[in-house]
Amino acid sequence: MQKVDLVANDFPMRPSRSAEATLDAPPGTGRAPSLPDLGREGIIGRVVGLVGRLTDVQLALLIGAFLFAYGAWPLALTAVPPYQDLPNHLAAATVIAHPERYPEFVFNGFFKTNSALFTWLVVAGNFMSVTVAAKLFALVVLAMNALVMPRFVLALTNSRRKLVIASLFMWPMVHNWFVSMGMLDFALGVPLALLTLILLDQQRKTPSYKRGIFIMLTGACTWYAHVMPLMVVHLLVGIHVLTRRTWIERFAQIKTLAMPLSPVTVLMLVSLYKHFTEPVGEMTGYVVLRDLLPTWELFYNMWAEWFYGFTWLSITTLVPCIFLGVIGIWRAKENVPFFSPIALAALAALFVFSPYITTNWFHVNSRFIPFLWMAFLVRVPDRLPRPLVVALAVCAIPYTIGMGVDFVRLDQDRAKFTAGIPSVPTGARLLPLIFTSKATSENTRSLLHAWGFYVMERQTSAPLLFAHSRSFPVMYREPPPPRFNHLVLESFAPRMGSARWTCDTLRDGGVFTDDCEGAWRGHWAEFWAAATPAYDHVLMWDPTPEAKKLVPASYRVKYEHDRLTIYERVDATAAR
Repeated sequence: MQKVDLVANDFPMRPSRSAEATLDAPPGTGRAPSLPDLGREGIIGRVVGLVGRLTDVQLALLIGAFLFAYGAWPLALTAVPPYQDLPNHLAAATVIAHPERYPEFVFNGFFKTNSALFTWLVVAGNFMSVTVAAKLFALVVLAMNALVMPRFVLALTNSRRKLVIASLFMWPMVHNWFVSMGMLDFALGVPLALLTLILLDQQRKTPSYKRGIFIMLTGACTWYAHVMPLMVVHLLVGIHVLTRRTWIERFAQIKTLAMPLSPVTVLMLVSLYKHFTEPVGEMTGYVVLRDLLPTWELFYNMWAEWFYGFTWLSITTLVPCIFLGVIGIWRAKENVPFFSPIALAALAALFVFSPYITTNWFHVNSRFIPFLWMAFLVRVPDRLPRPLVVALAVCAIPYTIGMGVDFVRLDQDRAKFTAGIPSVPTGARLLPLIFTSKATSENTRSLLHAWGFYVMERQTSAPLLFAHSRSFPVMYREPPPPRFNHLVLESFAPRMGSARWTCDTLRDGGVFTDDCEGAWRGHWAEFWAAATPAYDHVLMWDPTPEAKKLVPASYRVKYEHDRLTIYERVDATAAR
């Protein structure tokens, strides 16, 4: 039988006539069919033959289904996905569902970008628990990633072989870093943007009004999930139009591509206008963040903020990252629809020179990372060396096992953090002070927003809720005192764990004092003077012994175990 080479020959292939004759030989002819022999090459040949009968689209769907099962199975191990920002979003859904308990917040409405997740949580929360709704949304995000990426490569390369080769690099991209972060709206917006590009590519080849309507709908869904992937779509379409050879071609492409996008272009521009005219100052606690990353960290983030999961158990993702990066750079001059060398250079420049953080938008330049990797995916060659194929396949095994292990360990961290929920009464004015936001996870701060589970279960106060921007589900009705603005409050405990921490922070800012410990104690005294009347319960996670000693006597310990301590104000106890 012919030896099957998954790399050097066309894949998938149809069996040769001789092979088909062997497989179909009747009993008693003296020629045993190859499959019952269970020979290695016989089984592979039969599988290749079966796959070879699939159409290109069917093959892409089959690959997508496998990638979805591969990336989504760890969600079955936990009640709540262990995503960093998810508890904050669950808390926002609780605030929206109980406006009478949270007069300090105002609902920003459903018709806005970055709204897909909380709209689903609010609507589905009427029929199921909000945690089940969150898990279902996460599954939809993973399914969209798994199903759209293979179809995207097939559509833009028109190559069955490149589809198969590219799929060898996709396994860490389904449950990517944005999913682990709980940035689920953006994580959904990426495959929706890719789907929009698929339709645009078909539209440029064979324009039709029907497809134009689908482009408008997918573009609107992309905008509703997150505006930034839609901005990237406009960037790529704009570069595609400008790089046509003649003005006649350019105007033709504008008519073909820009017209279906025009309604969502308006939505995008309105969203950007609202973003750039956001209230600052008191609304943001006078926090102004502008952060440009050094070059070496940009290279690190190309891996860490796309391939890397939670811990070093996903270290094998370095293999597809490095080799796909080399392939993408080596073949950068290859011209691919919407991802020309100029478009690739533009995406790279935006990634390098955009800030990492602005006041109302975090991880700004990181949001170009998915599209850079997509530009590399559509540049894969027709063939890869067999050792590399084997390495990519083998590396996928410890990664998926490690993700399952990490899901379980992260859920144990959540259980420790939320163990105090029974000790907190419904409607309590709870002040969370999170001194360290990492436990098991090294690539996310998985406990940063775990206080949101207390809001969800006990409708406690939510002083750390995302609320300083119109882009969030809810917003401050009136700006809180700067000390209790969530941008300020969130960083208070990590910086004030000990006098040494405070001194180091001051020195880093060029501020020196003769009595650093006195200044540290003074800051805590001012803080407690303002917090004690406002909050009847305090949650401290992983506090330092020094910080615990400064808790006022008006609070008593109500629950303490492991790294969690919950205090109750004494007069609150008397009131009950």
